[in-house]
Amino acid sequence: MSELYSQSEVLSVSQVTRTIKSLIERHFPEIWVRGEISNFVRAASGHCYFSLKDDSSQARCVLFRSRMVAADFEIANGIEVELLATPSMFEKRGEFQLIAQSIRKSGLGRLFALYEEQKRKFSAEGLFDASKKKPLPRFPRKIGVVTSKDAAALRDVCKTLADRAPGVPVIIYHSPVQGVGAGKKLADAVSLAGERLEVDVLIICRGGGSLEDLWEFNSEELVRAIAGCPIPVVSGVGHETDTTLVDFVSDYRAPTPTAAASAAVYSVNDVNLELQRLLGGLVKKVKGKIDVRQQHLDYLNRRLIHPGKRNALYGVELNRLATRMNGLVHRLLRRQEFRVTTAGVKLRRARPDGARSLELIQDWQKRIHRGMVATLNQFQGRLSGLNSSLSHLDPEHVLSRGYAIVRNKKGDILRSTKLIAIDDQVTVQLHDGELEAWVAAKRSRAS
Repeated sequence: MSELYSQSEVLSVSQVTRTIKSLIERHFPEIWVRGEISNFVRAASGHCYFSLKDDSSQARCVLFRSRMVAADFEIANGIEVELLATPSMFEKRGEFQLIAQSIRKSGLGRLFALYEEQKRKFSAEGLFDASKKKPLPRFPRKIGVVTSKDAAALRDVCKTLADRAPGVPVIIYHSPVQGVGAGKKLADAVSLAGERLEVDVLIICRGGGSLEDLWEFNSEELVRAIAGCPIPVVSGVGHETDTTLVDFVSDYRAPTPTAAASAAVYSVNDVNLELQRLLGGLVKKVKGKIDVRQQHLDYLNRRLIHPGKRNALYGVELNRLATRMNGLVHRLLRRQEFRVTTAGVKLRRARPDGARSLELIQDWQKRIHRGMVATLNQFQGRLSGLNSSLSHLDPEHVLSRGYAIVRNKKGDILRSTKLIAIDDQVTVQLHDGELEAWVAAKRSRAS
């Protein structure tokens, strides 16, 4: 409650009961509960209400009518039972209750525990995997039935097969379906059918009964025989609420023997209905195709014209095109004539005047000559100025004024006393030659 609501919030009774119901159903899975029935009431709706008690406690229980069919005994006060129930709460009365999913007499728990253990074992081995299920043939040529020759289920299966597929033969593999050792004999019958391979589908069936009656259909030998059978197997054991390990390992599980027979063959009536449906669809499609083709023929027929009439239409069209072409030619000629006239006028206007052109050329020659002379004089002046500037920067000119250039033995110009050592040979370049000298001393100027 502290996780769902704050402490300061005031809740209604409905909120409290609804929250408790949600918590119970979310945190408690289905559980088996054992106790004695008391206060048993069967309502007009068919639902049963009672209390389940032991020496110190009791709990209200409800068993809905849809779950009653699973009970193979008369429920009454004083009977000790075991319930597979879901804990819940009846909100309107705020009462805790157990919603029963299954009911059995107390004492059968050992068998159920063994059943669940075997189920987990085979499931872990992969015997129940859906990927291993073989598809049932749609139209089997022969059908095998594993059951007792005296079983009422056999008569129901044979009658259903005769009604649905009267031309399909049935082979019976007799085996007892109840009692100690029946599971081994049922497994032998399944193995025999798998060795002979004379049928296309195999039905294993028997009528309903208690857990003890159907126990041999949980036999390990039978489960492994069905798992290894090369023929598709249909199980039809007990009633719809009965479940055995054979149902899980078989390729198809039917709720009853009659339903198993119905699943094994395709009814002749169903085949006829399917053929009639397909034939009807085929006829409808063919008629539709014919209607479309007929409509296309009508369209082509409307477009079909007598050759004489078509030639007359072609003649009218040719005359129309000839008239149009003549008009276009006349308009084109008029446009071209106008363009020629206009071009002649422009050409006459553009005729050159030789005397005037000669005067213009002579004038331009004079102007160009004057411009060239002025430009040459300007560049000559600039060139003289640059030559004078360069002569001042000429190293020879500088040397002629009493300066010298000193180089080391490598020919590099010395710019600092730090680059030469005492007794190093140097070359002194003067204006009119070079001197070879050696450094006798160094004196650095204070910076």
